[in-house]
Amino acid sequence: MCIVTPPDDTATEARYLPPEVRRRQILDAAAQLAIEDGLEHTSIAKVAETAGLAKGSIYLHFDSRQELLAALQADMWSRMVEEPQRIVADDARSWTERLDAVVAHWMQFELDHHRLYHAVFHAVATDDDEPWDAARSLLREILDGGAHAGEFDLTEMHTDVVVEFLLHAYVGPCFHHRDIESAITDVQRLFRRTVGADAKGRPPFKRGTDDGSPTGEPESGGSQPTTHDVTRSDRAVQP
Repeated sequence: MCIVTPPDDTATEARYLPPEVRRRQILDAAAQLAIEDGLEHTSIAKVAETAGLAKGSIYLHFDSRQELLAALQADMWSRMVEEPQRIVADDARSWTERLDAVVAHWMQFELDHHRLYHAVFHAVATDDDEPWDAARSLLREILDGGAHAGEFDLTEMHTDVVVEFLLHAYVGPCFHHRDIESAITDVQRLFRRTVGADAKGRPPFKRGTDDGSPTGEPESGGSQPTTHDVTRSDRAVQP
């Protein structure tokens, strides 16, 4: 009697995965290895083994190890800017609130993905500037919007210099401050001072006012706000 073994549907499906799914599978395997073994030990052969693929399959998506690592870097930047893009597009927020929310997201993201972040941004150099340009574009939009709305004062400052400062200055406080809640709040305040937010000393806003009018209470008269996704009560920080 001849027993026919039914085909392995799982293997068949895996063999014919769409290119974007396969690419995601490869990037996830590379990220796992970068965290576990370090990027210097992340080879094409190991990525293929971790992803359950033949080595040649990797080269269908990436021409070299360097291209794969650059793609891993770009993928992480894409994940970093996805939420900030939604924040910047939210017209219900002031430009100051948008800046604060983007800063909070980036700091928390770096903390949550520190080992991978360090591996792909500090342990390997790439020539691809496109991911950084996406973040720069977001910051320029915030600065231009805030200046146009009268929230920011960038007089006698070069926008490109401010953008580069904002893009890199939040990193150090993530790892040299024991209280991350305070670190995020302090960096938000430093960034607001940098862009001249609330330079005229407007009184703080408090949540719960129907018309969003200022309460008139001086900032020193109440407790310091700690929320990161900034509400109106956290807008008026004196330079």
